[in-house]
Amino acid sequence: MRETTVSGNTIPSLLESRARLTPDAVAHWTRDNDGQWQPTSWQEFWECANRVALGLQELGVKEQQTIGIMAATSQKWEYLHMALLISGAVVVGIDPHDSAANIGEIASRSNLSGLIVQDPSLLEKFSESVTKNFNFVVTITGAVPDEATGTFSTFNELSGSANKDVSGSGIRAQSNDPATIVFTSGTTGTPKGVLYTQEQVVLACSSILNTFDDITPDSSLVCWLPLSNLFQRIVNICAISSGASTYFIENPRDLIPQLAGIHPQLLIGVPRFFEKVHEGITAEIQKKPLLVRKAIDWALSVGAENACAQRLMREPGFSTRICHRLANFLILSRMRSFVGKKLKFFVSGSAPMPVWLLEWFHALGIVVLEAYGITENIIPIAMNRPHCFKFGTVGTTLPGNDVIIAEDGELLVKGKGVFRGYHRDDTQQFPLLANGYLATGDYAEIDTDGFITLKGRKSEIFKTSTGQRIAPVGVESCLRRIAYVENAAVFGAGRKFPVAVLSISTDALPRYFQGGEPLSGKDGPGFHPDFLVSLRKDLEEEVASLPPQQRPAGIVITTDPFTIAGGELTANLKLRRKNVEQKYQKHIERMYREMEKSDRTAELFIDCL
Repeated sequence: MRETTVSGNTIPSLLESRARLTPDAVAHWTRDNDGQWQPTSWQEFWECANRVALGLQELGVKEQQTIGIMAATSQKWEYLHMALLISGAVVVGIDPHDSAANIGEIASRSNLSGLIVQDPSLLEKFSESVTKNFNFVVTITGAVPDEATGTFSTFNELSGSANKDVSGSGIRAQSNDPATIVFTSGTTGTPKGVLYTQEQVVLACSSILNTFDDITPDSSLVCWLPLSNLFQRIVNICAISSGASTYFIENPRDLIPQLAGIHPQLLIGVPRFFEKVHEGITAEIQKKPLLVRKAIDWALSVGAENACAQRLMREPGFSTRICHRLANFLILSRMRSFVGKKLKFFVSGSAPMPVWLLEWFHALGIVVLEAYGITENIIPIAMNRPHCFKFGTVGTTLPGNDVIIAEDGELLVKGKGVFRGYHRDDTQQFPLLANGYLATGDYAEIDTDGFITLKGRKSEIFKTSTGQRIAPVGVESCLRRIAYVENAAVFGAGRKFPVAVLSISTDALPRYFQGGEPLSGKDGPGFHPDFLVSLRKDLEEEVASLPPQQRPAGIVITTDPFTIAGGELTANLKLRRKNVEQKYQKHIERMYREMEKSDRTAELFIDCL
């Protein structure tokens, strides 16, 4: 353990130790109304969390009560989270953008005793049968509604004045007490709750810090992902243990504009974020004059050669080294300036990231390290390391995990971070196998160096009527390489060949998109014929690298985005493939009928909505 790292067996005890060790060091940076960054010390964080804890206890919060927080990412979320843990309560993070059905299911399964919301309007997402069980409601912003019944309070009332006496406050939580209930993403059905103890959360932080010794008191981290996402909360707790400072970005749209001023050492994200960054940079390049574009292409090609040599642990050739120094000085350093001057690496999780995109960032001079975890194991199962990584893999196992491959190719994991069953769900069988391992639901391979390559979710891989097994994630990744394809979903279980639904970003193709002409018998926006020609060409180019049996035979294209509210995406932006299939079932069935008529011997079938 590093001298600057504090230890403890509960989350609040980590903060208490940190406030004692480095009381005046900066814990948080938040922007004021003028957009200026303002610091909060560790002592101020600890004292405010205790004031809020006292306020919550006055509202009636007791040990092991489950309390929901449904709000946007902010420092206040962090204060409330810590205050509840100090009080011994169990925190349930709820994404405000999740569907009302999922939110209701989460509230019911976790048996919420109280709720903290961003503003009173979010209460509309809860049914009366749920809200009647709340002992209190706290709003972070906005006034308490005049028509409100029951016990209401605000964050400002809880935190009280700066002189509020916190001498009566104390940590009520014990190491074996429950700390949080996390819900599965619900990609294949109803979300299921997983309960973790204080000790297990601390164990996860310890495992991460033992893996990444780059996180020190001099590090700057960024909190921008939804705090309903447990991994973002764990990273924030890692900051407490290590003494790193955390910058809070409340609006995800502000992340890229703010990075250059923050100068983070590392940043966590999801694949869609990195795809958006790539799309944004590529779009800017296309606006440049021809000679400038050619210079950028040259710089990226030189960067790719240099990066490839690094990955193979070889010394680049003399000419490559000279050219790379020039390309980096003139072009590449400017292209990556948006991340600041101190970035060591990105970490990507939640879903697989295409190898081509990892290589593109590496050519730019930015390493993106893929990590892998499941809701049912609080310790991330595997991560690539800054100085030991392989693109296309999720890295090697983290301390605290023991993994093996089952006979059918499924990855199994065992360790103290593995859960012991879904919360308040008597229908679920005991999750562990006879040998004590947990089945992850992912097919995988482990190479001789211990690197894990994921092959697809068991629940997602389907067989066509010809007996071909298809993992849709890899096909969808290929389709999303097209600049104007926002999202993709692939289907074909029991069919002769797979098909896909593509969500097209109209913002990305102003040259092709036009409104007014009906298409496919539907009035509304239409696609210019030039776009359809370009789409067919782009699709054929991208799927050419796939085995013939994996190439979609037909495509449904829509300008409707896949969203959390629409049910196509989970709160952490995973694809709800079944929901997409149900939504476009009529069009998919019609497309299959049309293709059967033509015996699919001709070109790719495209149906425009």
